[in-house]
Amino acid sequence: AVVSTQSTGKQQLQNLPPEVWNVTSVDKISDRKRLEGLLKSIDTTYEQISNHRIRLQTEYTERTKVANLLKEFVSHQKQQLKHVEAKILEYQGKLQKVHDVRGRLQSHLTSLPDLTGGGSLAPLPEPGSLFGGGE
Repeated sequence: AVVSTQSTGKQQLQNLPPEVWNVTSVDKISDRKRLEGLLKSIDTTYEQISNHRIRLQTEYTERTKVANLLKEFVSHQKQQLKHVEAKILEYQGKLQKVHDVRGRLQSHLTSLPDLTGGGSLAPLPEPGSLFGGGE
């Protein structure tokens, strides 16, 4: 409804009779009735232009508010992005440390002797034989 009202208002302003905007045409009118009609047209046109100016001012104010909101939003998003990027770097560092520890553990595991095959090592001595008490 607002768009059609604005469109109608613009259309009316574009179709003003030349007598309303052309000052020299006033001098050519000698009939009082036509002058009063022109005055009424001018008053109506003035009111239309004033209303149109108010609508434009309101639209400008609203657009300014929206622009400010968008600026704040973009600023906030940039701050959030910096925060997230910092977290990503932090977690990448932690992940690298985990990979390093994993690599060291894997290396250590491969250097340990294989204790899973039961026959490759001699059995442990009995505790009594270690301390000289027994036989």
